[in-house]
Amino acid sequence: MSAFRRALAAELAHLWRNRFDFALLTLVPLICLVVMGGMLSRGSPHGLGVVIVDQDRSVASRSIVRAIGAVDALTIVDDVSSLSEGFSAIRRERAIAVVVLPSGLGGARTAATPRTIEIFYQSAFLSTGALTSALLQATITADLVRQAPTNAGVAGIALLRVPLPGVQVTLLGNPSASLEWYLGLLIGPAILHLLIAVTCAASLGRELVGGSMGPWAVRVGAPAMAAAGRLLPHVVIGTLWLCLWLLWLTLGQGFAFTGAIGLVAFGGLLLFVATAAISTLLIALTGEVATSLSASVIYAGSALAYSGASLPITGGIAVARIWSAILPLTHFVTLEMDQTIGVDGAIWAEQAAILALAALVAGGGATLLLRRQARQST
Repeated sequence: MSAFRRALAAELAHLWRNRFDFALLTLVPLICLVVMGGMLSRGSPHGLGVVIVDQDRSVASRSIVRAIGAVDALTIVDDVSSLSEGFSAIRRERAIAVVVLPSGLGGARTAATPRTIEIFYQSAFLSTGALTSALLQATITADLVRQAPTNAGVAGIALLRVPLPGVQVTLLGNPSASLEWYLGLLIGPAILHLLIAVTCAASLGRELVGGSMGPWAVRVGAPAMAAAGRLLPHVVIGTLWLCLWLLWLTLGQGFAFTGAIGLVAFGGLLLFVATAAISTLLIALTGEVATSLSASVIYAGSALAYSGASLPITGGIAVARIWSAILPLTHFVTLEMDQTIGVDGAIWAEQAAILALAALVAGGGATLLLRRQARQST
């Protein structure tokens, strides 16, 4: 029997006997994904509170208020008379934004200076505030354009002869602006990436003797093939969990990739192969389970933050950009998000090649270290 098959059989037997290690690959991912799925379910923005400060009380201002109230994602929580009352509602967390409709808005055609509608939004939760502001701005602008012929008085006759250009904004890959779809594609793979990094390091760490993998490498004869066989169950299980998560998001929740979901699944396989290779390198390099696990948590646990999907990396300091480019999850997230809009196959192949290269570099380095430790043990 080859070293690969012996290591594979031994690891499967260990997982069957050891309930804790088996649970790390089965029960823990299930709990994490179920909890996360529940938290993100129906994650499209809705009920974003808005306070109206209508200082005009005109037909024009009431039309704007009705337009805001008609937006599904927005909810008018109060109509107050002063800006201080609006800010008070934000401080009490009843609202996210305040819209000030100035006096004279309905008679803007007679004013020498155009009236300015003000939107104030809280930035404690920046993405929510920015989304609310964008929705308000688009809604108010559209209603003002609709009112333009009426507010222009006699000049409105001329405006009616010239159709105003329309503006329509469509989000590619996530037309409903769903946080469930967006965050699900990010957090699910990130959790599995971290779990597989930890389980692979723990699996190989069982063979450390005196801070070296040398005795194990001598015993198995072909350490590279033995490590591959030993970590294959971890890679396969991680890939299966990723596929189940993608099926839940698509078939279960109704989202869809414009590109091919199969390419995302294959990219996930490459991600977990690279993860297993890095864990092997860490164990061979450090000779300590605790240090390897700590390093795995540091690089895999922070990988999503440095992937560029949630926090901008472009234009950041060189260290952050280099670290982002080194991390395998960065390239998987790029590959995955590209399939939401259906990018060209050549672009997918570029990210897949980088993931494969990461696995080869880490695996090659681990192989050299294992062979060196084997020579030192003989």
